[in-house]
Amino acid sequence: MKKSFKLIGGVALAGVLTATAIFYSDVTEAKKNGDHRSNQGVAKNVILLVGDGMGQNQISAASYFKGEGYGANDLTMSEFKNIGFARTFSHDNVVTDSAAAATAFSASHKTDNGVLGKAPRQEEHSENEKHFNVGTVLEKAEKAGKATGLVSTARITHATPAAFASHIDDRNKENIIAKQMLLDHDIEVLLGGGKRHFLPKDQGGRREDGKNLMEAAEKKGYEVLGNKDDLEDADSGKLLGLFNDSHMTYELDRELTEEPNLAAMTEKALDVVEDDKEGFFLMVEGGRIDHAGHANYPAANIHDTLAFDDAVSVAKEFAKENKNTLVIVTADHETGGMSIGAKGTYGFNKGVLHDVKRTSEYIGNQLNYERTNSKDVITKYTGIKELTQEEIKTIKNAKSAGSGVADVISNRALIGWTTTGHTAVNVPVLAYGPQSSKLAGTIDNTVIADVIANAMKVKDNDDDEDDEFEKEDEEDE
Repeated sequence: MKKSFKLIGGVALAGVLTATAIFYSDVTEAKKNGDHRSNQGVAKNVILLVGDGMGQNQISAASYFKGEGYGANDLTMSEFKNIGFARTFSHDNVVTDSAAAATAFSASHKTDNGVLGKAPRQEEHSENEKHFNVGTVLEKAEKAGKATGLVSTARITHATPAAFASHIDDRNKENIIAKQMLLDHDIEVLLGGGKRHFLPKDQGGRREDGKNLMEAAEKKGYEVLGNKDDLEDADSGKLLGLFNDSHMTYELDRELTEEPNLAAMTEKALDVVEDDKEGFFLMVEGGRIDHAGHANYPAANIHDTLAFDDAVSVAKEFAKENKNTLVIVTADHETGGMSIGAKGTYGFNKGVLHDVKRTSEYIGNQLNYERTNSKDVITKYTGIKELTQEEIKTIKNAKSAGSGVADVISNRALIGWTTTGHTAVNVPVLAYGPQSSKLAGTIDNTVIADVIANAMKVKDNDDDEDDEFEKEDEEDE
């Protein structure tokens, strides 16, 4: 079953978004800026950037956070002129998870929540349906002799990167995903967190099979990296960087670690893959926007969105210098139902967020067991000098100390949240370079993979019904 929906908005979008229509009419200016809107042309290189959990609301909040007074300040994402919106529903739910969404824009197929690199043949969901392997744009790029890379601030075995290089019925089988990703492919760059899934238990990892995949990576020619200095000094043509046992640290707390930021990882990845004469496919994920959305952490959410935008800037600057590069910025879904303005009040007290020095998670960890030191801790890390009795009660009675802190900050900043899960709203699709205009209007998220494959002129892989990967590796879990 393949769903590759046609463009629904296209030219009509210009009638709705007047400002965008004005931009579209200025062809001379577009050419001067290197903004290719033609549906023609081959993209030797493709850079796909995914803000996990990033809706237009997160982008808007980050823009206002950067602005002066009541105004917003443009992000790099604000500069894109080819603008679309993707529907994100999965095969079995209106509200998708990251696995199904990433499979859609990596392989052009709708699948069930929790499934990676596999899809059912039938169009309508049913119980006990069988899934078959579907070829991804990364695998097609590999087959065409292109360099490939996956970069994430989440575990590199997490749903979004895994959807490009694994085929599995359950996204939680990350030990198997690590093995498929590393041993069944020849991906030039793998950068992110998730070291625990590459090491056996007796070496501090979570692998049950006793295999040390970091040693296996070295045998395959990878330079293995563990911190930002390693990344800066790396000069190999194959890199495996695992900078945290689990997910990498939120951007707001990154200075407390030796981890690189997303922009630095993106720049290094491009340094490696750009040397391939056939071109490259690179996926870059800002994975912790999603986690901050799930936790309803306002400051962390905005800072990780800004860090993602820095990575977008690296990609766009590369594309300006390399005109045969297609850059796509999108999200798998929105997380948290974030609002700018809350509880019937018109406003956004962004100064509250400017004063927050650490994530709510970190601040919560500084509270004592009884949470009786909340006044001192909150003052130190947020600049809020006088907590009300109601706010003290909120922190004391919260399920976790971090969520209590986040509630106080959100309420003061007038940031609202409707859920701790995902939402089904359409997500932005921003594109620059060859064939970028094919992503304008309202599209299905599967179209993103179609456009990538067509732009790179890569052949379809045969769909594979063999579940050999899972049969071989079930003992890993």
